Order: sequence, then C-alpha cells, then structure tokens
Amino acid sequence: MTKQEKAVIYFLTAMLILGLGVKFYKAKTNRVNLRVESAVLSAEKVDIKKIVKEKKTVKINTATAGDFSRLPGIGPGLAKRLVEYRNQNGNFAVIDDIKKVKGIGDKRYEEIKDYLVIE
Repeated sequence: MTKQEKAVIYFLTAMLILGLGVKFYKAKTNRVNLRVESAVLSAEKVDIKKIVKEKKTVKINTATAGDFSRLPGIGPGLAKRLVEYRNQNGNFAVIDDIKKVKGIGDKRYEEIKDYLVIE
C-alpha cells in the first residue's frame, strides 16, 4: 500500500469517527429546535386574553364531554353529566341553563361562563 493510499484511508477513518461523534453528541443533548415566526401587528392594542378565550370557547349545544372537560373546574364526571343532561332535555336555550346541571352552581358558572357560547 502506498503512502497516498494510507493517507486516504486514515482521512476517511477520521471522518467516519468524527461523524459518529457528532451524531452521538446530538442524540445526547436533546436540543429543542425553536422556530420563530414573524408577526405583523397593527397599531391597535392586541388583547391576548380575548384571543386565549376565543381559542377555548365551547359550543354548549354541540360539545362533547372532552370539550367540556377542557374548561376550568370541569372534570370528566361533570362533563359527562352535561352531555347527558343535554341529550335528555334538549339543547340549552341560554347559557344560564347550564346551571340546571347538578354540579354547576353559581360559583362554577362564574368561572366558566366566559368560555361558553350557544350556536
């Protein structure tokens, strides 16, 4: 084997070892890749609370138990009762009608009323 062939083999071996080292380093560090998106905001004030509330609104006449359980203070049991009540008694005419369900008192109603819509 010539000197040039040995040099090429050493070089390729070194690159292989370096590549494996980088691969294992990346696997160990578990870095999170963040993607930044640009946003264009108008001059008017952006109401973050309103945006969050709109994302969490629940249509009470079509919501599933899973939808109801996303609301604050509503667990799976109460969510199931809400759906059962609606199935037995028909759609809610107004949002206040949700208080007719056992477990929805005035206090809990005040916590969730801003997230409820009728459509």
